Amino acid sequence: QDYVLKRIFDFGFSLVGLLVAAPLITLIAVAIRLDDGGSVLYQQERTAVFGKTFELYKFRTMVPEGESAEPVDDEENDRITRVGWMLRSTHLDEIPQLWSILTGDMSVVGPRAVWTREETLLESEVDSWRQRWFVKPGLTGLAQINDVESAEPREKIRYNLQYVRRQSFWLDMKIIIRQFWKVLAEVVSQE
Repeated sequence: QDYVLKRIFDFGFSLVGLLVAAPLITLIAVAIRLDDGGSVLYQQERTAVFGKTFELYKFRTMVPEGESAEPVDDEENDRITRVGWMLRSTHLDEIPQLWSILTGDMSVVGPRAVWTREETLLESEVDSWRQRWFVKPGLTGLAQINDVESAEPREKIRYNLQYVRRQSFWLDMKIIIRQFWKVLAEVVSQE
């Protein structure tokens, strides 16, 4: 019952999100093209349920050269473009992931979808890493609302497994509300 409710919510959330964001999507695409003339979208193979993979799309925020599977903090990353800084700080770079939610590869809430090359590194560091594969990856989750970075895999898996054990539609709603407040607070603090 929760699974069906979650899928209905995911479908509706992503469809409405894409429709409402359509003008913003156009503006972001133009800004990225004007900034450095490169491609608008960034595509990367990510791991989903039971190790299945899918193509995840985000707005491109970095110059394409020198991609590494090692997690790097934004403050130390010199590959981020001018428009990319704004998109990352407001989380607008993640709007295209609504398509992955609409098609069923992702959910609104769940563990973050990990790059397949990064997945290998994390599995070697954390024994229980694959247990997070029991639920669909999400746009947000317990690790994100608790400010856990990619460079903290043990802390990340702790929250991921907590979500796998406790998942429910109502927990998802609480996480979504906290994520909206968190993003709003970050945007306001930057002004």
